[in-house]
Formats: sequence, C-alpha cells, structure tokens
Amino acid sequence: MEENTGEKTERKQLLHGDRTIWAMVFVLCAISLVEVFSASSRLTFGKSSFLTPIISHTVHLAVGLGGMWLVHLLHYKWYKLFPVFLVPVSVLMLGFLSVRSMGSSGAERWIDLGFIQLQPSELGKIGVIMSVAYWLSKLKPDDELSQINIFWKIMALTGFVCMLIVGENLSTALLLAAVVFVMMILGGIAWKRILVLTGAVAAAGVIAMLVLMFVPAQTIRDSKIIPSRATTWQARLQDFFHSSGDGDMSPYEYAVREAPEKPQETHANIAIATSNILGKAPGNSDERDYLQEASCDFIYAIIIEELGMAGGIGVMLVYIILLFRVGRIATRCKEKYPAYLAMGLGMLLGLQAFINMSVAVGLFPVTGQPLPLISKGGTSVLMASGCIGMLLGISNTLDREEKGEQMMGTDADVPAPVDGNESFDEIN
Repeated sequence: MEENTGEKTERKQLLHGDRTIWAMVFVLCAISLVEVFSASSRLTFGKSSFLTPIISHTVHLAVGLGGMWLVHLLHYKWYKLFPVFLVPVSVLMLGFLSVRSMGSSGAERWIDLGFIQLQPSELGKIGVIMSVAYWLSKLKPDDELSQINIFWKIMALTGFVCMLIVGENLSTALLLAAVVFVMMILGGIAWKRILVLTGAVAAAGVIAMLVLMFVPAQTIRDSKIIPSRATTWQARLQDFFHSSGDGDMSPYEYAVREAPEKPQETHANIAIATSNILGKAPGNSDERDYLQEASCDFIYAIIIEELGMAGGIGVMLVYIILLFRVGRIATRCKEKYPAYLAMGLGMLLGLQAFINMSVAVGLFPVTGQPLPLISKGGTSVLMASGCIGMLLGISNTLDREEKGEQMMGTDADVPAPVDGNESFDEIN
C-alpha cells in the first residue's frame, strides 16, 4: 500500500532535479516581478498603460519557466543537439548585425522578431559553452594529438564567435572568453598551452588598455582598424578611473556634482548611498526615474535602495547558493560531458550576476550584463531559464539513474552533433 502511494506521488510530481535550485529560481522570479515593476516607471512615460512593461516581463518569465520545465525533463544526452542550431543561427545573426552596424558608433545588439527582440550574443555564448563541454568530454589528456585537436577546435569557435560579439557587446565577449578559459583548465588542456594562451591574452589586453586610455578619441574614430564602438569603451574606462581629487567632498556630494557627466553611475550610487539596512520598501525608489536602465543593467541598485543592504546581500546569497548547488551537481556526475556542461553554465550565470552587481556598486565600469532571472529583457530571461533548465535536467538524470529509472530520451540512438562521427552513448 505504501509503495503504491509512493508511486502515485512520484507520478504527480512536477518539479524534478535539485529542489534547492528550484527554490532559488522562484525567489529570483518573485524579486524580479516586484523590482522590475517598481523600476519600470521610466518606461511608462508617454504610454497608455503603466502595466505594459510588467505584463511583458511576466510573459517572458512565464515562457522562460515553461521552457525550463520542459528542458529539465530531457536526458542530458539531448543537450548535445542544441549547439547544432544555436551556433549557426547565432553566427548568422551576429554577422547580420555586424553588417547593419557598419559606420555606426552605436551598438547593434538586437534583432526585432516582432514578438521579441532577440539578442544573438546570448544564443552564441550558450552554444559555444555547450560545444566546448562536448569537446572537452572527448579529450584524452595524455594524447598529444587529442590535445592539439580539441584545443584548436575550442580556440577557433570561441575566437570566431567572440570576434562577432565584440562589436555589439565587449563585456559579453570577455565573459564568454573567461568561462571557456576556466573550462579548458578544468577540462585537462595541457598547461603549456594554457600558459601560452594566458600570455597572449594578457599582452593583447595591456595593449588594448593603453590604446583606450591614452589614444585621443578622434584618432580612434578616424582609425579603420579599431572598432567604432571603442570610443564608448574609452569613455567608460576613463570615467571609471577618474577621481574627484577633493578629499573634503563626501561620496554623496561628489556623486551629485558628477551627475550631468555620468548620469547612470551617479544615480546608482545615490540609490545605494541613500538606502539603509532595510531600504525604502518596494515601490519607493527615488532614483528609478533618473536611471535609464533601472529595470535592467542597474536593477541591483534599485533592489538595494528599496530592500536595503539586507535585500542586496540576500540576492547575492541566492546566486552563491546556486553556484554551490551547481558544484554539487558537477561532483555527482560520473561522466565528463554533464560535469563540464554544469560547470560552464554555472560559471556563466555566476560571473554574469557578479559583473552586474559590481557595476551597480561601482566596482566595474558600466557594461550591458543583465542580472540573471531578475533584469528585464526577453532574451536574457529565456537564456537564463534555458541554462538553469539544463542544470536541473542533469540533476534529474542523476537522480533517476541512482533510482534505476528511465528518462525521456535515454534509449535514443542519435548521432553526435559536433564531430559527426561518434554516438552519444560513447562518452568516456
């Protein structure tokens, strides 16, 4: 009788995989609905309905959660099919944006599909991470030929996609490169190659920083080699490293003085500086009307203003808990592919959250990285949901295998999507 009850409970169960991750997802979505609604007041100016932004965001969250649920039901073997369409589609879209933005100093980041504004870089970075996880799972650390083959595959794909992304979003390209770099270290790429790559990247980074810090903006504009958007990067770096030089002026007074030159950073600083332990309560932000990206890039500043330092620390802890649970999932994996995929997706979400929060509190220059599952933005919400869905799917697969149960797609005989010459079931 007890066994029958247990079987019925299992059949009725809708949410599988790591329950802690599910709980953190719902916490983030709840915070997102409250804070995006509060921070969207600027978006309603001149609109017929002040509910339009939050309705749109709610739909995106609902679709994202629905996709997350569907993805988490699949065996992780099926995730290897995703890069087959994610990488080519994102490359084509990024190429289209590059052509469209030629001669323009503005960032072309979105393609309007009518029902959603799609950001191809979001598709590209996930496709690359999934491809890298697959290749690393096939790496034979002691085989020099395998090392060379896998290393250059990863470098070619990552370098090409990052090159396409740089023109529209430098921070996304750097984020993707950083995640892939750590994945290569964890995946067993030889240290001699890691060190050579580190030296080359460091040298290129120093040269780029020197150019942006010391070459006049007009010279950069006239150059046909340097991307036209480099002047924007230059302005942000110079603003970030600029100091008031007045020791008698409080941070709040300095922020107010600098408001006309650095409106976003200034009002984010004011939002945080005028907060307290518990904040002003949801809906009572004063700076949301002055921040252009209050519901996206600077949502964390609004969270701190309305929920206080307690709320800001709470959101940070949610992401830390997510990272710990991802680490737990990776250590449970007996096969390489799901472990590398979990680590890659976890690092992507964690680093993106860290960058967004660091920008809001003034630790990083302004970037365009949204706060996963909190910031307003259709593509961001859907891609974050997809990443978490795959993490839950890996966890669900592990749980089922430990119980000796079968999952959707377990017995499928599907050819390998990346190399085209191996079966999914041939993972070492």
